[in-house]
Amino acid sequence: MYRIQILTILFVSMLTGTTATANDSLPMVLESKFEIFISDPAESREFYSVLGFRVAHAKADGYTTLRSGSTVVALSPVPWWLPLRWLGLVRHPPIGTEIVLYTAHLEQLRSLLVGSGYSPGEIELQSWGNRDFRVRDPDGYYLRISEGSP
Repeated sequence: MYRIQILTILFVSMLTGTTATANDSLPMVLESKFEIFISDPAESREFYSVLGFRVAHAKADGYTTLRSGSTVVALSPVPWWLPLRWLGLVRHPPIGTEIVLYTAHLEQLRSLLVGSGYSPGEIELQSWGNRDFRVRDPDGYYLRISEGSP
């Protein structure tokens, strides 16, 4: 089954360095950060902490920056008077977004999610050769946790 995704965001949980290429004049992305709109900062912090993210900075209004390796997740609370679904009219979260995280500990990470009360899918071998599982965060963002590296 094929599905069209409006936006795919790829993240690497840890960069091990850069490798010289035949064309070193091309720019390289060395770090990544993604910012998502959330409804409950504490609930989102808990979910992402199970995935190995730790609080790097937190503001009084709930805006929180989390880090795992070189990947940064910024949690941006939606004001109480603006339901998250209304924000979708402008930025379309979480529809059309797939956040891909890579790990060397696929089974362990899935077990931690299950043990923390979340409902990740089963680990599956995909047709392209990667093993992964899928899970949604508390605000419905779709995450694919894949084994290996991008």
